[in-house]
Amino acid sequence: METDADIKRPCLFRQSGDGKTGKTTRDLTDLPSDVFLLIISHLSPQDNILCRRVSRAWLAAFTSDQICRNFMRWHFPRCREMRKLPDAPKQQQWAQIFPRVAQRYHHLRAAKPRLVEKIDVVQETKQKGPHRGVEPWNRQLRFDKHNAEFQYRDPTWCVDDGVLVYQESVSGRYVAYDLETRHRFSIPFDGTDKTVRRLRLAYGVLIFEWCEREPYHRLNDRETVHRHFATAFDVQRSSSRSSSPQASIVRSVSSPSSWSITFRSEWKIHFLGLPLNHHDRFFSAHTATHYALYLWQPNRSPWGEEDPLEQLTVWDISFPSAYRPSLDPSGANRPDPDLAPVVVRRFTWRELEFLGLRQRHTPSLREILLDERNIYVHDEDHRWLVGQHSPLSPPRHHHVRCTGVPFAGLGPRWLDECCADGDVHMSFCPRAGSATARVGGARRPLGLEGTWPGRAPCWRHEEFPYLTVSDVVDPRAGIRVVARQCFMMEALSAFVLPKISVESGEDEGGEEEEEAPEVRFPDEMWAELMGKGRICGDERWVVGEDREGKITVVRF
Repeated sequence: METDADIKRPCLFRQSGDGKTGKTTRDLTDLPSDVFLLIISHLSPQDNILCRRVSRAWLAAFTSDQICRNFMRWHFPRCREMRKLPDAPKQQQWAQIFPRVAQRYHHLRAAKPRLVEKIDVVQETKQKGPHRGVEPWNRQLRFDKHNAEFQYRDPTWCVDDGVLVYQESVSGRYVAYDLETRHRFSIPFDGTDKTVRRLRLAYGVLIFEWCEREPYHRLNDRETVHRHFATAFDVQRSSSRSSSPQASIVRSVSSPSSWSITFRSEWKIHFLGLPLNHHDRFFSAHTATHYALYLWQPNRSPWGEEDPLEQLTVWDISFPSAYRPSLDPSGANRPDPDLAPVVVRRFTWRELEFLGLRQRHTPSLREILLDERNIYVHDEDHRWLVGQHSPLSPPRHHHVRCTGVPFAGLGPRWLDECCADGDVHMSFCPRAGSATARVGGARRPLGLEGTWPGRAPCWRHEEFPYLTVSDVVDPRAGIRVVARQCFMMEALSAFVLPKISVESGEDEGGEEEEEAPEVRFPDEMWAELMGKGRICGDERWVVGEDREGKITVVRF
């Protein structure tokens, strides 16, 4: 009978220089390439990086650009660097890119910031000053003597595509801060004698909504009117002259070195002007070609009419124009309508009532959004709402709705309501409870992105009794950072889809993705990020505002 001692254990041999065979065990790096790749494919990203410290031979093997590119393809196929691969230089230094991406996802999956950066900005003022935001609706949540904000004020900053726009507290100038290169670029917007009501960066277009600090005329015995305008700037990347691959080591885009910020156009958003008070409100949205504004004003008619004045207007802002109506009060130099921003659709209060969008004295409008041909109005009501604008007959659950209307041509109205159901206190929604649909995973409707504006915002109540205040969605990376609140309880969590997931919602074997894991940030991060109830960012960072009014940049 054969015993363990009789079994010969396999060993590898190396041929010596004199032709003799020595019984010497080979190193892992001496194996054939296909066998070596098969073995290291089972290592985690952290183990792959630690293997560089074993020996010089291992350092050379594990820092090979081809090997590191395979690591990126295996572990981080949806990261920003891999998505930008077609536009990247031919010779990428993957040996330096891979540990940087591995570090980012290590902190992101653990919900632990690698670095927290603070930025001082100009604060909002209630009197005449550089910034006075538009008042939100007077609606708060109240349940069992606990109160919570339902709609927050707009922040004095905005961020998109890795560019943070804010007004410096020391110099008073507006700057664009590249979060990746940490370079600042001046914005040619003169805030002297102007009060900014709102600023927003989206689709490569930066828009300032502002008014003159001095009133233009008197509305009545108690109120004065300030002329309101919108100024648009094109924000575009400028490529670097250097074609060296080293230029992309610290950047995930091929070779951006600066930003080009140029004036596009300016237009008046109200023909008479608006008072600076707590009653007149407007909501806006824009794309690269259109700008929409919903206006809500209390009725000041002396004839006893009570319903507020409402109007929804859409401009075409695609054509650049040097004309500035703020410098031409009489309108004597107004150019041809085709050579300046022009109104393409105006919905009066009668049309809004016909479409089911009129708000009256109990408004439920949360936000408006745009795409190429439609405008979407998101409405939201809650059973626990109190305040001047709360509903007289509260819904029996948290109700959200999206109404889409074409502004170009004719077409049917799009209506998507929340299908929540439950008792008088609890709300259950079949769409909620999973981050997969929100980040563009398997549960989204076929052909629709997770952030498509035509969907009702069911993500607001997806984890009852928590109310989702804000979230950061990076659908291409499969990542979502979400902030939820339940009156006295707050939770800031991160969702990262499995690494094998793709945008179609199926893995390599054609099976659906698993539920996205949830990891909570430390409790103190709520106070650092949710001062204004809004977070922005992508897989590289999360931007918010703390309770002292400073911008917080959490880097991974």
